[in-house]
Amino acid sequence: MAEPIRNLNTTVKSETPSFDHEPSENFKTEIATLRSEIASLREMLAEKTGAAYDKVAERAGSAASYVQSEASSVAGTIREHPAATTTLFTLIGAIGFAIGYVVATASAESKHAWYDRYLNGRF
Repeated sequence: MAEPIRNLNTTVKSETPSFDHEPSENFKTEIATLRSEIASLREMLAEKTGAAYDKVAERAGSAASYVQSEASSVAGTIREHPAATTTLFTLIGAIGFAIGYVVATASAESKHAWYDRYLNGRF
């Protein structure tokens, strides 16, 4: 029969450590070593992240200044030649309209009503 709970507390403990509980000084030193290694890894990661952020910020700044200079160059060209700009945009719009018309016409010819697939040739 089962032993009462109050008797379980007074049982004799064995001198060998159990599988799930192993109190030892070596275990505590390993945990301390792992904690120090984790701290050093965090420090190295923070240094690398800071360096990467600085590089990205520098490159983004140079890219932004390049885009700004190119945009001002294009704006200057548009101000100097308004007729040529209007002609260019009109030509681009006409080409886009023609391409859209051709695509729409080609896709409209290939579309059939849903019932044509089933009734075609039956009547």
